Amino acid sequence: MSTAKGNMFQFVNSGRDLGVTVLNAVMSDFAYGRHAHEEVAMGVTLDGVQEFSCNGEQFSSPPGGIILFNPDQAHNGNPGNKTALKYTMLYLDPVIFNELARSATDGGRAEYHAREINFSDPVLRTLILRTARLVAAPGGSVLEIESSLYGLARRLTSRLGVYRPDGWTDAKDALLLRVRDYIHENIEDDISIDDLSRTAHLSKFHFIRLFRSQFGLTPHQYVINHRINRVREELAQGTPSTDVAARFGFFDVSHMNRHFKRAYGLTPRQYQIQFTR
Repeated sequence: MSTAKGNMFQFVNSGRDLGVTVLNAVMSDFAYGRHAHEEVAMGVTLDGVQEFSCNGEQFSSPPGGIILFNPDQAHNGNPGNKTALKYTMLYLDPVIFNELARSATDGGRAEYHAREINFSDPVLRTLILRTARLVAAPGGSVLEIESSLYGLARRLTSRLGVYRPDGWTDAKDALLLRVRDYIHENIEDDISIDDLSRTAHLSKFHFIRLFRSQFGLTPHQYVINHRINRVREELAQGTPSTDVAARFGFFDVSHMNRHFKRAYGLTPRQYQIQFTR
């Protein structure tokens, strides 16, 4: 993290071959010179106004605004309105980003370039900030980050008009059933997309798409759902919440509590009390 006179630049790298770097920045009296990134860069203005020029146009991004640069797209940047600027940016490896985009479309393009530079999209804003939080969180789940990246690809290709919605099928593919069994057998381990896609003999992002069409959940959602079901069984048998959280791969009890309450409307402790009165 670098700070100077009201400016702060904090970079966090996913560090797990996910191809994502996060920048959380505050600028009060700093201005970027003209430069370009090798990555796909997308971010959200949080506070203040972000002024910049790109492709011969001048832009002004208000709070909530999305900024999106293709690789090698030259731009500058500075705070506007004489107020401090706060923003979050994601820098995505273009090879991984294009693989993601192909998995969300018909795969007909080698590269995907955004046509919009500064715009509003509440759904994309939520996805960018969620991905940034997951990358920055200590002990974050690789499976959860990759699922969030796929969500970004779906939204961006939808804005390009090339997204192909996931199709639902009742016929369960034998390879994906094998993946399901692998999840059930290894639910106490730190399961990754690479583990699952290798089991299905598919590229990982194509695998995410097919898995969702088969089971109605992303692999991450399916793993969390199965873990919560196993947690419920253990709680009914009187196992302490702290033991259950650690056993089934939750970062801490509060992490488990959030997911459990979404599924059952109660905290694990409230649920367990009903079986131990």
